Amino acid sequence: MTAIPQKLGRYEVLEEIGKGAMGVVYLARDPLIGRLVALKTFRVGFAARDEELSQFRSRFVREAQSAGILSHPNIVTIHDVVDEGPAGVCFIAMEYVKGTNLKQLLQRPDPFPTGFVVEIIAQVAEALDYAHHKGVIHRDLKPSTIMLEPSGDVTVMDYGIARAQHLEGLTTTGTFLGTPYYAAPETVDGVAHPRSDLYSLGVVLFEMLTGSVPFQGDNAFVVMRRHCDRPPPVPSSLRRTVSVALDRIVLRLLSKDPADRPSAEDLLNALADHVAEAG
Repeated sequence: MTAIPQKLGRYEVLEEIGKGAMGVVYLARDPLIGRLVALKTFRVGFAARDEELSQFRSRFVREAQSAGILSHPNIVTIHDVVDEGPAGVCFIAMEYVKGTNLKQLLQRPDPFPTGFVVEIIAQVAEALDYAHHKGVIHRDLKPSTIMLEPSGDVTVMDYGIARAQHLEGLTTTGTFLGTPYYAAPETVDGVAHPRSDLYSLGVVLFEMLTGSVPFQGDNAFVVMRRHCDRPPPVPSSLRRTVSVALDRIVLRLLSKDPADRPSAEDLLNALADHVAEAG
C-alpha cells in the first residue's frame, strides 16, 4: 500500500479521497490561504516509460488548461496545475466539492421524482451551455462526473478528457475517449462535437427516468455498435410514469445525427416548457 504523501508542492495533504487508473485524488490544504482543495494527481512513473501514457499525461495537463478557462457555478473550479516534467510531480489543484455523485444515487431502487430529475438535468445543461460557448467539450459526461451537493446545487466534474476547440469547425477528431454506456455514436470514430455532450446527458436523463441505460452489452464494442445502429427504447415503455414530453426530449437527445439533437440552450428551453406544462 502506497503511503500518503505529507505534501504535494505547497499543499498539505490531509487524506486520500479517490483513486483512478491514472492517479490518486487527495484532500489537501493550501497553507497560503487556508483553503481546502482536491489534488488530482498523475502517477509519475507511467509517463516516463510509456509513450501512450505520456500522451495521457499531456491530456491530463490539458484538463487544467481547458477547464481552467471556465468559471461557472455548476462547473468545478481549477485553482492550479503543477507539472515538473517526466521525472517530477504532476497534479491539478481544484475546488473541493463535498457531496454525492449521481452514480451513487442511481444505486437506489426507487425512481427519482420527476421534478428532481428535471432540476438536475437543467443544472448540467447550464454548465454545458456555458462551456460550449467557451469552446470546451466535456467528452466524458456520465453520472460519476455529476456531483450533487447537500444544498441541491450540481457541479460537473472531470473535464479530464475535454479539449478546448474553436467551434467554427464543430468537430475534433482523435482516438475514442469516453465511457461506452454514455458515449455518442460519432465518438466511435474519434469525433467529438458539442452535441456529443448532449447525447451523453440524454443517456443520463434516460437512466434517471427509467433506472437503466438505453444500450447494454457484453463488452464495450457491442455497446457502442448499439449506440450507432439501434433506436433507443422509449423511456415510458420502461416506466409508465414518464410523460410524453420527457419521452420526446430524451429521444431527441439520443438522435444518431448530432444535427438532430438540441443544443444545451434548446434543452433548457424544452425543460422549462415541460415544467410550465406540468405545473
